Amino acid sequence: MQLDFKDLSANDVYKIISYSIYPRPIAWIVTEENGVVNVAPFSYFAPLTSQPPVVVVSIGKKENGDPKDTLANILSTQKATICIPHPNHSQYVSKSASPLSKDESECEKFSIPTTRIREDFPPIITGVHAAFFASFRELHPIEGSPTTPVFLTLEYAYYDDNVINDSLHVKMESLGRVGKYFILEGDRIEA
Repeated sequence: MQLDFKDLSANDVYKIISYSIYPRPIAWIVTEENGVVNVAPFSYFAPLTSQPPVVVVSIGKKENGDPKDTLANILSTQKATICIPHPNHSQYVSKSASPLSKDESECEKFSIPTTRIREDFPPIITGVHAAFFASFRELHPIEGSPTTPVFLTLEYAYYDDNVINDSLHVKMESLGRVGKYFILEGDRIEA
């Protein structure tokens, strides 16, 4: 079967991509503005370069066309904390995808615990094994796209001591995304 993407609806294109390009890592992004901690998962997320360390995450809009709170907060504060969710966080990840008003915190509404690691960045989600403290780099809007690619520079990293060794080898379990399902990533097969 051959498909011409211009003949498909946006929903069908999303469905095909999200079920074909997998596993997609989940960036569980924490932002903070005016004391309100916002937490939201994004599966259109990838590392781009390691020197400088830059990642990209595509962030959509609210139903009314306004930027999602994550993007609005990043543009306002220039900071974000990217947590890599552990499989134990799957229920929290799902709940944190719920649309809330900008002045409502997912952490408070869904009892998602956080821990402040750095005073100059939003907190991490308690229990994650890895998190990156990132600063805003640039936007790359794509004409006609409902999402905006956001480039973030990784400034600092946090790792639970049990998942990283002195040689900086990391071995941890994380959640990936395939369509509407989570998959567990942790078992490794040597290439």
